[in-house]
Amino acid sequence: MSKEASMNLREARRRALRQLGGLGALGLAPGLAGVMSRDARASTASYQALVCVFLFGGNDGNNLVVPTDTTGYNDYFLARGNVIGTPDNGALALPAAGTTGGVLPLNGIPYGLHPSMPEMQSLWNSGNVALLFNVGTLVQPISVAQYLASSTNPGVVPENLFSHIDQQHQMQITSLPGYSTTGWAGRMADQIGSAGTGIPVGVSAAGNALFLAGAASVPIVVPQTGPLAYNGFGATAAADARLSALQTLFGTGGGTALVSALGTVQTQAIATANLLAPVLAGSSTLSSYFPVGTNGALSSLSQQLLQVARLIQAASAGTISAPARQIFFVDMQEYDTHNDQLNRQAPLLADLSASLSGFYHAMVNLGLQDKVTAFTLSDFARTLKPASGGGTDHAWGSHHLVLGGTGAVKSGTYGSFPELVLGGSSDVSDEGRWLPGISIDQYGATLGKWLGLTPAQLAVAFPNLANFTTTDLGFMV
Repeated sequence: MSKEASMNLREARRRALRQLGGLGALGLAPGLAGVMSRDARASTASYQALVCVFLFGGNDGNNLVVPTDTTGYNDYFLARGNVIGTPDNGALALPAAGTTGGVLPLNGIPYGLHPSMPEMQSLWNSGNVALLFNVGTLVQPISVAQYLASSTNPGVVPENLFSHIDQQHQMQITSLPGYSTTGWAGRMADQIGSAGTGIPVGVSAAGNALFLAGAASVPIVVPQTGPLAYNGFGATAAADARLSALQTLFGTGGGTALVSALGTVQTQAIATANLLAPVLAGSSTLSSYFPVGTNGALSSLSQQLLQVARLIQAASAGTISAPARQIFFVDMQEYDTHNDQLNRQAPLLADLSASLSGFYHAMVNLGLQDKVTAFTLSDFARTLKPASGGGTDHAWGSHHLVLGGTGAVKSGTYGSFPELVLGGSSDVSDEGRWLPGISIDQYGATLGKWLGLTPAQLAVAFPNLANFTTTDLGFMV
């Protein structure tokens, strides 16, 4: 085969992979080359995994983490639209720690969590949670003054701040100009590689995720419940005949590189579906760690995390052939609280807290709490100042949770808590939009270093990392 023909075939294969990525559960490409741990197989001794929980809509970090000291709480209370001693209609301040339904205090620090999150309070107090203050998209470190003057130098700030779709994109790819087809976890997966394994590095239980898309690596998407299934094919003679005919069609290739590439990927897809079906089928004892709702069922988030837990159990035990390093993606929706936020955010954070706690205790049951780290991302924060209707508008820097065993996560606070004063030193507006003190590059690179990536590999995954003095925030062991 000529060099040009070989290049055309590789490009055709790449296009086929991208197209199959849109098919959901069968968008995968095991066997693509990587540069780290090519022959590594997962085992309890060597296996490590990251689990990203993306809170779509923009979680209000100002009510996720609240000051409990008198000065800090009073600043918070007033800026959230309240008057001391008066329960203002439409105001958003949570009751103080120590009062009925109040903020849940955290041992050792003058901050507390939303009252709907007792499980996270317990895990903080046992040393299993790190809190990252004021994280957001950044191209480089800047001041409020530089932000306000950015119209004359637009490259110093991320594109289209405060836009849901753009900032969801930026949080998944890091702050890059224009549209990117790769996410930062996908670029890490490119470095890790999955050659010779049955499933790839990246796995999503929340549909197709840009976060996991690499230049060469393509994630697999698993359903929230039940096993992978290739629609239209089952254990009948007619179904087997259909499958055979389809494989023959793609096997001939019709003389085109694209069809041949598609056939190769489809064959891999079917093989992987068959590999994972026994793992994801039926009941699992791990489900007992997840909370059952009033409807008698697990929430969407718990279902996704249960699927992840099943795959981690199988990968770490060698039941399925998997890379020794994996990255998972799950999500929650409905965090866009423009109105009635107190009533809307509380059940979301209750679900987040209980589901993450269930996942952590499932990992403890497997003896993998020091090998698996869960962390949150979201579009952006929300304004400290309430909007009309008891809601909030789009903002910037927010707070995030990192959860794992004491052999993985260093419990504590990281970054600087913003000054909760409208128009104050942290505010790029007069409504409480915090200029981030930690970039998504620093956040992700700290996780990537724990996963085993070298500085050179992290530089590929996080193109802005060189702009920041601190590349390891220190919250991982």
